[in-house]
Amino acid sequence: MLENFKSNKNKFKLVSFSKLEINKIMEIYSKKIAIGEWKDYSIFFSKNCAIFNIHKSFSRSPEFKILKYYQNREKYTLSNKHQILAKSTSLNKLLKLLKKPNLRLIK
Repeated sequence: MLENFKSNKNKFKLVSFSKLEINKIMEIYSKKIAIGEWKDYSIFFSKNCAIFNIHKSFSRSPEFKILKYYQNREKYTLSNKHQILAKSTSLNKLLKLLKKPNLRLIK
C-alpha cells in the first residue's frame, strides 16, 4: 500500500513557489498593503503552473498575477488583468516592476 502511494505521488506533483520566492513577493505585498494600494491575495497551484493573484479590492478579479511555470524557458510571467506585462527567467526582474509606485493625477 505504501509503495502505491509513493509511486502515485510523482503523478500529482504540483508547481509551487519556494519559501524564498514567497518571502520576496510578500515583502512587496506588505508594503503595498500598508499604503492601501492592494487589499488581498490568493494562491493557486496546478501541475503546469502556480499563480499568485494580487487583488486591489475584495470583490474584484485580480489586478496582477505572478505565474510560475513548470517547464518553460521564461519561467515567470507578470500579467495585469488580461495583458502580459513581462516574462522572465528571474522573479526579481518581475518584482521590480511591482515595486514602482502607482502614480495618480491629482487635480
